[in-house]
Amino acid sequence: MFLLPLTLLLCSSLSWAIHESDVGVIDWHKRLVGVPHAARIIHPENSSLVIVPTANNVLAALNLADGSVAWRYAFDSTDGIASFHVDGDSVVTLSGRGATNLRSFEANTGLITLEKRLEWPLSTGPTAVDVVFASGATFVLNTYSIARLGSGEVEWTWEAEDKSMPYTRLVQTPTGIYAVGLSPTSSSLYLAAVDPVTGGKIQIGWKHLPESVSSFVVAGECAAWVDPASQSLGFMRLTPTLKASIVAEKIMKWQELVDVHLPDLLVGVLTSGDAKVLHAKEGGVLEAVHTFPANDGAHTLFSGGLDNTGEPYVVRLWTTADNTTAAEIFSATHGVAKVAFSLGHGTVTHLAVDGTRLVLTTSTGAVQLWDQNQLIWAREESLASIDVAAFVELPVPERVARVDESETFFARLTRQIGDARYFPEFVVGFAQRFAGAPPREDVIVSANNHSAALARDAYGFRQVLVVGTAHGTVYGLDSSSGEILWARVFGLGWASAVGGTVRPVKIFLVNSEDGADGEKDVVIIAQRKASNTLVDTVIFRIDPVTGASVSPVEKDSGALLEGKDVISGPLTEAFLLPDSDVILLLDEFFQVLPYPDTEANTAVVTRRAPSIFMPFLESFEEGPRVLGHSLKLDPELSDRHVAFRTWGLTLPPGESVKKIVKPTPRPPAPIASLGKVLGNRTTLYKYLNPRMFVVLSEGSGEASIGCGVYVVDGAKGSILYSALVPAAGLGSACDVQATLTENWLVYHYYDGEGVGPGETKGWRVVTVELYEGELDEKTRSSELSAFSLESMQVEPLEQSYVFAHGITAITTTSTKYGISSKDIIVATQSNKINSIPRRLLNPRRPKNRKPTTEEMQEEQLIPYDPVMPDDPRRTISHNYDVVGTRQILTTPALLESTSLVFGYGLDMFLTRVAPSGTFDVLSESFNKAQLVLTVFGLGMGIGITRPMVRRKRLRERWYQ
Repeated sequence: MFLLPLTLLLCSSLSWAIHESDVGVIDWHKRLVGVPHAARIIHPENSSLVIVPTANNVLAALNLADGSVAWRYAFDSTDGIASFHVDGDSVVTLSGRGATNLRSFEANTGLITLEKRLEWPLSTGPTAVDVVFASGATFVLNTYSIARLGSGEVEWTWEAEDKSMPYTRLVQTPTGIYAVGLSPTSSSLYLAAVDPVTGGKIQIGWKHLPESVSSFVVAGECAAWVDPASQSLGFMRLTPTLKASIVAEKIMKWQELVDVHLPDLLVGVLTSGDAKVLHAKEGGVLEAVHTFPANDGAHTLFSGGLDNTGEPYVVRLWTTADNTTAAEIFSATHGVAKVAFSLGHGTVTHLAVDGTRLVLTTSTGAVQLWDQNQLIWAREESLASIDVAAFVELPVPERVARVDESETFFARLTRQIGDARYFPEFVVGFAQRFAGAPPREDVIVSANNHSAALARDAYGFRQVLVVGTAHGTVYGLDSSSGEILWARVFGLGWASAVGGTVRPVKIFLVNSEDGADGEKDVVIIAQRKASNTLVDTVIFRIDPVTGASVSPVEKDSGALLEGKDVISGPLTEAFLLPDSDVILLLDEFFQVLPYPDTEANTAVVTRRAPSIFMPFLESFEEGPRVLGHSLKLDPELSDRHVAFRTWGLTLPPGESVKKIVKPTPRPPAPIASLGKVLGNRTTLYKYLNPRMFVVLSEGSGEASIGCGVYVVDGAKGSILYSALVPAAGLGSACDVQATLTENWLVYHYYDGEGVGPGETKGWRVVTVELYEGELDEKTRSSELSAFSLESMQVEPLEQSYVFAHGITAITTTSTKYGISSKDIIVATQSNKINSIPRRLLNPRRPKNRKPTTEEMQEEQLIPYDPVMPDDPRRTISHNYDVVGTRQILTTPALLESTSLVFGYGLDMFLTRVAPSGTFDVLSESFNKAQLVLTVFGLGMGIGITRPMVRRKRLRERWYQ
C-alpha cells in the first residue's frame, strides 16, 4: 500500500492540471447540444424554454431569452431517443432498443423524476411509439401494446391479439384511449378502443380506405387523411364503438395534411397552393378557420405552438424566389402576422413558434431565434459534428521584420526606416518587461480578451482552429477563446441544381501560394453527394485567417465557398507527401492525382514513387482488409501513376479490421533523442520506423477470440508487435483505443474476464516501447531501407495497469522540438479530460524491488504499481463537464514546454499543458524587480569598491 502514496508524491511535480485561477483564462469550454431533430417551446413557471432532441442523441432545453443551455441530458450511444413528449412541466422520452426505457424530466431543471424500463410482451423492436397524458397517468404505445403508468409503476398493459395490425398513434379523448394505425400492406385504418382505467378492450375495428392513402393525421377526436388519387379529404370521429362513418370532402382539391402538434388543429394543403388551418370541433367535425394563400415558395414548412397564455399559433414558412425566408403566423385571437428575413445560406429544416417569435433549425446546423425580422440569437450546433480539424499558426505581426531574399537593398532600407516608428514603443515595452513582470496576457493569451488583433502572440498560444463539419460548414475558431472568427458554407457546385450534401473527409496544411514566410493554406478534401446519387470529390483551399477561398479566387467572401472538382467519383484515400506540399488523391480506380496538378508536382511524384508506400483499408464481402500499395506508371494504360497492391495483412480466423491508427502528431514532430540512457549508463535505442502504424481488429462470428492490436510496417506489411485482448463482454464489440508516437504505443481496453487468481474485471491501459535490440545494440532503424532484414529487429518492452475509467479518445502531447516529455491525453467516459505523465507509463518500472539510486536519477523510475492512481490533479478539464469527446488534437506552441490540447465531439474544449513544466517561461510569482535591484546593487558595489581595491594594491606596492 505504500506504493500509491509514493507514486503520487513522485509524480506530483508532473501533474500539470490548471489552477483554479486559470479556469476560463487559459482554457475554454463550449457546451453544445447538437443539431435538433425537432423543437417544442414550453413555458414552465413563467420561464420560456425550447425543448430539443438532437442528432447527437441529446435531449436539451435552451433558454428562449438568450439561447443558452438551461440543461441537457446525453443518452448513451446504445440508448437512442425514439420519441419525446411534453406535458406541462414534464418532458417524457422513450429510448433504447425497442423503446423500452422511459424517462420523465423536470422541464425547468432537467432532473429525472422517473426512470422506468418497460417490459413489453414482444422482444422485437417497435415500428412506432407514442405517449399521451390523461388524469395524472401516462399512456405509452409500442406498436402492438399499450401500457398505463401511474405513480411510476405500470398499472396495466394491453396487447393486440392480431399482430398484423400495427398502431402508430395514441389518442386520448373524453370517451377513451384509442390506438390508430395504417396497414403497410392493405389500405385499411386499424382502430382499437381501450378503457383508460382498467385497460380492457372496448372495441377493435378497421376502416377500408382508398389504396392511394399512405398516411393519416389525428386532431381532437378525428382521424383524417387525404386520398391523392381523388384529391379528396376524408375523416372520421373516434368513438368507443368505432362505428362512426367516414366523411369525405371532395369539393376542394386536397394535396396533403400536416400535423402541427396542436391538440385540435391541423393544416390541409390544397393543390392550388393554398393551405387551410382545420379545427377539429367536438362531435368529430373539421372546420376551416383560416386560409394561407398560395405563395411562390418551393420549400414550405408548417408548425404550431402555444404562447405563455396557452393561445395556439400556426405558422407557414417558405423560401421565396429571391432567397428570402417569409412566414405567416396565424392566431385566432391576434389574426395574421407576416415576417420576412434572410437566413444567408441554407434552408429551414425544423420550425417552432412562440407568438410572433420563430425558432428555426437550418440545413447548415444553426439554431436561430427570430422576432419579426430581427435575429435575437443563434447557436452554431453543427460544431457538435466536427469531421476534420487542424491548428494553423497565425502570421507574425506586420511590424515584425521578415526576411525576404528577393528584397533589394533600397527596399530593405526603406522598410527599416518605416519600422523605426515602432522603436519608442519597443523601448518602453522592453523597459517594462525588464523592470517588472510581463503582462499576464502576454503569457497566457486570456480567453476573455477579444480585442487583440489577429496576429501571432509571443508564445504561439493564439492560433486558428479550422474545423469542417458534417453539415457542410467550415469555421475558423480563435484558439484563445473559442470564438468564431469566420464561417463559410461549402457550395454544391453543379449539384446545386438537383440538391445534395458536401461532407469533409480530410484536411491538410500546405505552404501559402503567395510564398509568404511560414504562412499556411488549409486544404479540405470533401465528398459531394448529389440527390441523384452521383458522388464526386471536391477540394477547397482556404486562407485560415480570413476564410476566403485561395483557389479558385473568389470576389465575394460572403457567398458560398466554391471548390475545385478533382475526381469524378468517390475518393479512395488521400496522403500528404512528407516534406512537401503535394497531396496524393486516389480515385476509385486507384489512379493517383497530385494536388496541385502541375508538371512540377507530377515530376516530384515520379521521382519519389519508388519510396512511396500507401497502406489503407479496402472493403470486401468478407469485411475490410488492410492492403499496402506502391506506385507505378504504365503509359500504355494511363498517363497517371496507379497504385497497385503489394501486400495484404492476414488476420487470424474470426478477426476483421476495425480501424487504422496513424502515428501522432501529423506531420511527425522532431525527435530529440534516439535512445534511452539507463541507470547503468547503457543505452536502449528507439525503434523509429517512419512507416509503422497501428491496426485494431475485432472478433466476428462464432470464432471470435477477442480484439487485436497490431503494429504494422507500411512498406511490406510485416507485423512488428501484436497483442490479443478480450472484448468488453460476451457478444460485445471491441472498444480499444490506441495511440502511437515515435516508438511508444499505448492502448486501452476493457477486460471483462478476470479469470486468473487475484485478477479483476476492469479497464486496462498497456504501454509498449519498441527498441532496436538489446542494450547498446543499434541498427539505425530510422535510416534503414524498408526491406532491410534489420528492420524486423524489434524488442518490445510492455507493461499493463488497471485504469479507473473507460475512455473515448486518446492521443499524445506534441512540442516544437520534441525535447519535453510526452504525456498521454485521454477523454474519459466520466466527461473529463486527463493527462497521464509518461513516467507513470514507463514499462521499465521495476516490480518487487525499489529502483536504484542511478535508475531514479537517470530514468526517474518509480516502483511498479498495478493500479494507475486516479489523481484529480491530472484532470486538465478541471470542473468542466466535457461531454461526448470523440477526438483529441494536440499541437505545439512556440514555447518548447507547452502543447495546446483541443478535444471535440459534442462539446469543444481547449487548454494548454506543460508535460515537463514551464521551464522556458518565468513564473508569475518570480520577483523580477528584486533581481534587477540585486544586479544593480552588485554593480554599484563593484563600482564603489573597485577604486578602493586599486588604491590599496598601489599602497602595498610602495611598501613592498
